Amino acid sequence: MNHVAREASLRPFGKPSRLWWVTVIALALVVGAGIAAWVIQLKGGMGVAGYNDHAFWAIYIADVITFIGVSYGGAVVSAILRLTGATWRAPLTRLAEGTAVVTVLIGTALIVPHIGNPIRLYELVTRPNLSAPVFWDFVAVMTYTFASIVFFALPLVPDMAVLHKGHQSGLGKRRTTLYAKASRGWSGAPKQRAVLAGALGLVSIMIIPLAVSVHSVLAWAFASTGRPWWHESIWAPQFVVAALYSGVALVILVLAGFRRGYHLESLIHPRHFVRLGFILATFAATYLYLTFADLLPGSYVGEPGPAAVFTDLMVGRLALWFWMFAIVGGLIPLLLVALPWTRNVTGMVIAATLVLPMMWLKRILLVVGPATYDTVTGTFGTYHFTWVPIAITLAAAAAVPLLLMLLFRVVPLLSIDEMEEIDAMQEIDEMAKTLAAHPHSESGGSSEPVDDGGELVGTTTGTSHKVAGATGVLLLVALIGMLGIGTAHPARAATSAPSITVTGVEGGGKVQLTATLTGANGQPQADAPVAFFFTTTQFGTPARPVPLGSVTTDKAGVAKLILGGDADHKYRPTKIGPQEFGASFTPTSADAKPITSTTTINITVARSAYTPAPPKPLAGLGNGLVIALFSIVAAIWLTLIAQIWRVRRVRLAVQEPATSTA
Repeated sequence: MNHVAREASLRPFGKPSRLWWVTVIALALVVGAGIAAWVIQLKGGMGVAGYNDHAFWAIYIADVITFIGVSYGGAVVSAILRLTGATWRAPLTRLAEGTAVVTVLIGTALIVPHIGNPIRLYELVTRPNLSAPVFWDFVAVMTYTFASIVFFALPLVPDMAVLHKGHQSGLGKRRTTLYAKASRGWSGAPKQRAVLAGALGLVSIMIIPLAVSVHSVLAWAFASTGRPWWHESIWAPQFVVAALYSGVALVILVLAGFRRGYHLESLIHPRHFVRLGFILATFAATYLYLTFADLLPGSYVGEPGPAAVFTDLMVGRLALWFWMFAIVGGLIPLLLVALPWTRNVTGMVIAATLVLPMMWLKRILLVVGPATYDTVTGTFGTYHFTWVPIAITLAAAAAVPLLLMLLFRVVPLLSIDEMEEIDAMQEIDEMAKTLAAHPHSESGGSSEPVDDGGELVGTTTGTSHKVAGATGVLLLVALIGMLGIGTAHPARAATSAPSITVTGVEGGGKVQLTATLTGANGQPQADAPVAFFFTTTQFGTPARPVPLGSVTTDKAGVAKLILGGDADHKYRPTKIGPQEFGASFTPTSADAKPITSTTTINITVARSAYTPAPPKPLAGLGNGLVIALFSIVAAIWLTLIAQIWRVRRVRLAVQEPATSTA
């Protein structure tokens, strides 16, 4: 095993093949096209990316969520497996942690096209708004990025020492120089290993809450905005699970790609993919549950905003894409893991390939629907994809394999020291078991089942039944959700359309609107609701109606509304000059359309629309909370830096030679 792991880690350092160059050049061209598209966006503004006054957030924020999210799969899974002592993790950790570093850097870079003008990123640091979630999201992302780099870099020290001492001929001049400087003084002494293990254990513990905090703050950037569907308390855990779900899927694809590209079949076995597949299925079931737990209450209550967004999502213009996500990105991956005949490398790769684009699609849906909803008129605006954001998104996707291919031309592909250490421990355990089973013989065969790399040792039938049962429950929940969306309005008897007129007068600083409703027979229509409104261009052109309230007509068919006259109609005009007011009535017939009448009043008395908010009960704690948060962030950074310093100090201080394992 020792020779195989070292030889496999040296494979990327050889002369690149023609296929390697073709792949790198093709990926670089895609990245270059994305950079060119970003330059065009800088010159032409956000309009060239399809943004308008109907869609203030769209594809870029979905990209940020996706790419930062997938980085958690490598970091958190590697950290959990390291903390739980799972020995099968050894061939996977370097690739998983490298994927985490690359994707979080790409996700952070995508913040720049999202904010439009890069100067805003500079102002985010130099002129921060400490009460804005986006600032703390920036702080959390930067801290998590640094922790991911430390988590990736610390285990490189012993591997670089091993390759520098015994395999300089395969490194090349530049790598030899780099490895000599990075591993100088490392001998593998017990004290050095103890300090490194302690540092990695501490960083593993820290990386998990850091990953959770980043996507929680991202979710709160949505949840703290008063938009339908965004203002949900369940979004933080839902975002975290979504990140882990898509992150594990990306780890599976990266492992499959490098396993085939560098012929690592003897080290990365089918059982690794199956075990990652079980983790993937767990997150799939959890995320589907959280999705429907998010949608069902809002659909049942039926508030106007959420009801409109959910109807549009599940039975409207976005329904095809939503159910494609639910089936292709959720149920099918679950089935691929649950069914024994697809529980193999190919099945897990197919499942991961389905998960990644579908999870990006889900993030697009959760952004575009509420962002294009007009809370004033209750209608949806439009957002059209253009080639600019598509090129930037494809460039970010192409940058992941490109940077990984370049990264592992510099650092070892596998965690050599960890694999050799675990292999030695397993040999000792096997020898102890052999001696215990045959105490009177010097050697003997073991009767334990041997894993040949094809299947997991032990039975998996119980797990399959559990996954299949969970799938059935999710299907039942989905059916209930479909039945609970909206209700059909009962048919009403058709009537002829009446007519309405409206007049208005200003007096004493107040405006009185009078609407007269006449039925089709020319008689006054009593007990009918009349909706009053005024029109404004403040929200864009053409002018849009702003509701003022509804009043029921009296016996004479008259409805009067005095602006500022009572608690239900507090609005008063905010500017002087001609102002158009109107009244509308919707007949009760099924196919009837609202009838409307407008009038113009010359406003002479206006008041400011700004009303200072009352002081918040806990406003005084804000400064203390900011200090506490900065203290926590500073403690995390200092702790991470301290681990680097500890490993460096023991590396240079201890000169004990280690027993060679070559």
